[in-house]
Amino acid sequence: MTFEEHGIFLRDSSGQSKVQCPKCSHRRTKTSDPCLSVNIDEGVWHCHHCGWKGSLKKKFKPLTIPETEKPIFEHKDGLPKKIYKWFEDRGICKTVVDAEKIGYSNRWIQFPFYKDGEVVNIKSRTADKKFRQSKNAEKCFYRFDYMKGMETIIITEGEMDALSLVQVGFTNVISVPDGATAPNSNPSDRKFSYLLSAEEHLMNAKTVILCTDSDGAGNHLRDELSRRIGREKCFRVNYPDDCKDMNDVLIKYGEDKVTDIVSNAYPYPIDGVVMVQDVEDDAIDLLLKPEQMGLSTGWSGLDDVYRVSKSEVTVVTGIPNMGKSEWIDALMINMVQDYSWNFGIFSAENFPVKHHLLKLVGKFTGKPFWGEERMGENTARTAMQLLNDHIKFIGTQEDTVTVESILEQSRLLNYRYGLNGLIIDPWNTVEHKFRDGENETNYVSRILAKLNTFAKVNEMHIWVVAHPRKMENGVDRKPLVPTPYDISGSANWFNKCDNAITIHRHRNEEQDYVGVHVNKIRFQHKNGKPGTAKLRYNLKNGKYNEYIEEFKENLFG
Repeated sequence: MTFEEHGIFLRDSSGQSKVQCPKCSHRRTKTSDPCLSVNIDEGVWHCHHCGWKGSLKKKFKPLTIPETEKPIFEHKDGLPKKIYKWFEDRGICKTVVDAEKIGYSNRWIQFPFYKDGEVVNIKSRTADKKFRQSKNAEKCFYRFDYMKGMETIIITEGEMDALSLVQVGFTNVISVPDGATAPNSNPSDRKFSYLLSAEEHLMNAKTVILCTDSDGAGNHLRDELSRRIGREKCFRVNYPDDCKDMNDVLIKYGEDKVTDIVSNAYPYPIDGVVMVQDVEDDAIDLLLKPEQMGLSTGWSGLDDVYRVSKSEVTVVTGIPNMGKSEWIDALMINMVQDYSWNFGIFSAENFPVKHHLLKLVGKFTGKPFWGEERMGENTARTAMQLLNDHIKFIGTQEDTVTVESILEQSRLLNYRYGLNGLIIDPWNTVEHKFRDGENETNYVSRILAKLNTFAKVNEMHIWVVAHPRKMENGVDRKPLVPTPYDISGSANWFNKCDNAITIHRHRNEEQDYVGVHVNKIRFQHKNGKPGTAKLRYNLKNGKYNEYIEEFKENLFG
């Protein structure tokens, strides 16, 4: 990457230099104060005002998944008495320990992971909670085979919690292999790779009861599992105040209490109905820790007018050839690079996918994919390996694509990979099926309501690109800037979305920039406020850079 791609514009070609900071200078009283120190030779910088620092030498390393290896597990009948005693102290009897074929070797208690009758992994632990798993082994649920064909499946956070349920008579119990994830983290799909082999069984199950720990990490795991599996079929449990998991309950209150907790598992909120217990924890979190600001788009100049939060719908419009799709693609790449977000994207005007992919690679690497300066094959392949982990193209194999089919594919992608964002670009290339007697206004209202529900239930952000109707030109025959009210179909484009944005290129003798016109922000306390921000488009690599007033070079060509 180059300094310019980070918004840093230098007059010198080597040595030390001080320039304006693209992150904070435009907000300061002394906007011309050169507060950013840059070591050009070493490719590093640091702002003495806002603390922003970085390096051109940071490289994205391709992620590799090693081939799995089946471990050798030699189960022997009978364990040392001290091991049986250890389990007994935790409420697990000898009969259960033997039936689960638990092993022991050199102070390590071994939990074999059977899948299709074979041991594919071994998780070992010591009495003082040291853990390890077999090297390069397959990630799958503990007790995988016990969920096959089950209408109800119980998922726990650890092996001891699963055995606690087995102890009281439940057989349809499985456990995640790696425990919980850190609260507020954005785990990669590889952290949840064990879901892939279980897809058929979890999708066919009618009910999934989530018995994760009651701490922050356990709640985060519970919510991520329910988001992927489908909250309409997931149930939660409540533990006594002095217990954080099922094994705690078994030890302190006995088997009947464990049975009672599972029997009284309660569903996630019903559509249109919210009970106090459904939002109690979230409300307490908000009380103790006020709602955080939305995520930056990667362009600091937009932070005051538009930020990205989950569970929302943003409508993007603009007259043809003004860069709507290019901006959406650039935003997606920023979210991938800055936050490791995962996206599903339907972009009919960019088919075939190979062309679209090269455009995305250009934005990702900052190098053009055409002309004498085009990127090399190794650079392109490395970028593609990374993008493969984060971007999935939707609707490429179908003759007709509907909003319903996009959402169905997104639901499956969310299960497998944990989508954070969904892009539908553009609206007019989707096949729209009206109900009997339904006009376009009512149809737009109904579908936008469906998108809003999908975004909130699955905790993802949805962007919809929609063209305006044919616009009249303004003064000097310059095209007017459309608003969501100008989109063909209905004023519901403005009324039913959370955020509304127009992308418009402004070009005259004095200036040349792309205006990001934010027309609506529903939650202004965290996501910005209506206004306009400026960006500069780089025709060669397709990236959008921060707009610096003093920087007069025309990057449009």
